[in-house]
Amino acid sequence: MYSNVYPHDAGKLWEALTNGDFSEKYWFGYRVEFELKAGGTVRIHPPKGEDKPGDKAGKVLVCEPFRKLVYTWVGMCSQDAGHERKEPSRVTYEITPMGAQTSSRLIHENLLPGDVEKDPNKFQGINNGWPAVISSLKSLLERARPSVFPASH
Repeated sequence: MYSNVYPHDAGKLWEALTNGDFSEKYWFGYRVEFELKAGGTVRIHPPKGEDKPGDKAGKVLVCEPFRKLVYTWVGMCSQDAGHERKEPSRVTYEITPMGAQTSSRLIHENLLPGDVEKDPNKFQGINNGWPAVISSLKSLLERARPSVFPASH
């Protein structure tokens, strides 16, 4: 679970989380697109010009604008030879207005051992990826500049 407080109202944070153009700025070039309704699609497109696997798709499970977004996460996680994914992992954003600020919690569940990178110095794995994405989002919202991290190796 990752928690943060942003110096903006819930509408601005919701827009940042769900707008594909905005996501490219803090997801290191990845474009995240949502069909904002239960049953809608989630698409994660790799950065333009990068030789990465194509578009990853998931499904929106819960969409409560400005409050909660839950979706399945398909594809970008590694696979363990000894563990087979029986169902996609699940990402939950919980958004709580606090006056002029907004608190958020991000929870990523149903992970396999291979989804987690043991080396904290590698820019790989769910455990190293989300803090970088959230840090970049916070920097972009607070200073109009996303964080810069090295490319994954």
